[in-house]
Amino acid sequence: MGLSSGREAVRGGVKLLIIMTLFVFGSLLYASDNPYSYPVSLVILDAGHGGHDPGTSAAWVFAGGTIYERDINLDIAKRVYSLLSVVRPDLQVVMTRDDDTFVSLAQRCKVAYSFPLVSKTSALFVSIHTNSSSSDAACGFEVLTKKQDKTVSLLNSETPKENISLLSPFSSIQLNRLLNNRNLVVAKTFEEVLSQKLITSKDRGVKEQDVYVLNDSRVPAVLVEVGFLSNEKEARNIVSPQWRHSVAEAIVQSIIQCL
Repeated sequence: MGLSSGREAVRGGVKLLIIMTLFVFGSLLYASDNPYSYPVSLVILDAGHGGHDPGTSAAWVFAGGTIYERDINLDIAKRVYSLLSVVRPDLQVVMTRDDDTFVSLAQRCKVAYSFPLVSKTSALFVSIHTNSSSSDAACGFEVLTKKQDKTVSLLNSETPKENISLLSPFSSIQLNRLLNNRNLVVAKTFEEVLSQKLITSKDRGVKEQDVYVLNDSRVPAVLVEVGFLSNEKEARNIVSPQWRHSVAEAIVQSIIQCL
């Protein structure tokens, strides 16, 4: 073998060693399971607004007065809770509020991240809202998810000790990346199921937004805007108990698909 061939062989061996080292390092880095990919054991239902915070509102003659978002959100959330408790009694389901009470955004999020999780399980946060627009033509449902470029704290002194081992193998950047990936899967699942079940509603898609409860809940989370109170046709649907029940059924099916 000539000198040139020997140098090529050495360079080739060095490259192979580098590749193998990177592979081993990467394998060790991600040897721990993704904490957000485990089966869901805890579902947090968040009825938006409440108490002195009415959310959006609209006055329609057919409704006999003003419709307040806080009431619609709570009604649907309660229906989801009841349905989910029947079809999946194995799940732990909690509500951030179960009456017309004001609950701060920080308190809502604390409900989500303060529960100790069963070993190798995860949680899912579902916030329910009703939309409004300056344009009375705006209509349909949409699913909001945390902005991908938003880095949030996911492990700190408030993390339950039972959950620390799930998160501690990863850096903050890694945890945010893993959470973002799961959030997109969950949001897309909700969009697909809702579009199949709510056939008369326009699908406005999945949108990334800088929303407090999506950022600080520290678990996979979506915010569902079920429809527009500012649109007469949708407002007529929203005041219908039958329509709200169909929305609740669609949300339940979305949750089940994410388990």
